Amino acid sequence: MTDLFKKIILINILFSYLPCISQNVNGHWFGTGKVEYHGTNNQYLTELVLRQAGKKITGELNYYFKDAFVVTPIQGNYDAQNRTLTLKEFELIHFLAINAKDGITVNITGKFILRVSRTESDLTGSFISDEAHRYTTPPINFILKKSNDTLPLHLIRDSIETLKDSSYQPIKKENTRRKDIVRELSVNSSNLNLEFYDNGEIDYDSISVYQNDKLVLPKSMLNYDALKLSIKLDETLEYTDITMFANNVGLIPPNTAVLILYDGKKRYEIQLTSDFEKSATIRLRKNKINN
Repeated sequence: MTDLFKKIILINILFSYLPCISQNVNGHWFGTGKVEYHGTNNQYLTELVLRQAGKKITGELNYYFKDAFVVTPIQGNYDAQNRTLTLKEFELIHFLAINAKDGITVNITGKFILRVSRTESDLTGSFISDEAHRYTTPPINFILKKSNDTLPLHLIRDSIETLKDSSYQPIKKENTRRKDIVRELSVNSSNLNLEFYDNGEIDYDSISVYQNDKLVLPKSMLNYDALKLSIKLDETLEYTDITMFANNVGLIPPNTAVLILYDGKKRYEIQLTSDFEKSATIRLRKNKINN
């Protein structure tokens, strides 16, 4: 009876300890995300840095994609009872992108199951795209292993056999392309409304918009729904340039859009085409009203 009693106590201790393990996903998790699509096999070498406070998860997704090291903030939740980690929507470079600097991004969520053994812990799961892009962005599957090595991924990359090139750099985006003046307009109002639509098939074109080299619309994806923007002209200037900067060229280059410009009751429809060499620009001049 004594031995049996000891075993019962040991089992109770073990089962009381396991939930403590399951309630914590803090730390650094390393692995490779694999996506198979029409015979191609692309990979994302990944580090998931998680910080847990109760059920709330914050952290960073660090990954290599072809020519860059990318850092993306993440948020999510951890269900300790089911050992399920859920990541809220974030941007990921599309696996068919030619490179990371100019590649398109898609909106992704993540779902993982924590598995704990005597020797190791892992997070098994997938990144899944939003509903609108399920057919062009298949799941990216992971088995992420927990590591006690807290060095950032980019400092330990040389020990990883699959990384042969040490020239990776963070993504930089600079508005240094030449302006292509596609249209000049004389407008009556100083307050204008702009709407940008993808011109043709939705292929993940994303743009930024500048007014006289000042960013007025951060990186946004063109879609069937308009990207709407209201601007005010500075009447002391001879003209105002509105520039569409291509953050990528989508799956079907170049980056094309339709701009609808509303000047009071007047409506203008303008075709815009931008790429990595030039940015489509419309030049606006304010009509002077004679008293």
